[in-house]
Amino acid sequence: MFISTRSRYGLRAMVQLARNRQGNPLSLSGIADAEEMPIRYLEQIFGRLRSAGFVRGRRGPGGGYVLSRDASEISLLDVIRVLETEFFHTNCVLQCPDFLLKEEESVEKVPGCSREDRCPTKKLWTDIKIICETYLGKNTLADLADGSLEME
Repeated sequence: MFISTRSRYGLRAMVQLARNRQGNPLSLSGIADAEEMPIRYLEQIFGRLRSAGFVRGRRGPGGGYVLSRDASEISLLDVIRVLETEFFHTNCVLQCPDFLLKEEESVEKVPGCSREDRCPTKKLWTDIKIICETYLGKNTLADLADGSLEME
């Protein structure tokens, strides 16, 4: 599994928005300064988040970004799926159509591995992928912002 800086920065920036109880737009430069992130990279991340409908922006004085919906309605998995190209980068799991989650059925299936029927680690990688996606899917941006992530 590989979590890029795009997801790490994106989640940290989204937490800033979730913790913004006044609801006033936060500027990207303010978020970038507070989280010690390059603003240019943050602009690219917010382009993806805006396109996915997680944030909306306001231009002009006092402008910036706010969440498009309540933080409790945004799963961590949803955010990571928008920001990552391949969240679980294990070729054998990506190649095995039996283990793609329902949300991923639209993903182009790669021809199966030649060792699929005798691979001792296939179940391990598949289980780890499912565990990670289940954990991220049930925890929300509000959970992350409040420090109340749940394992079960």
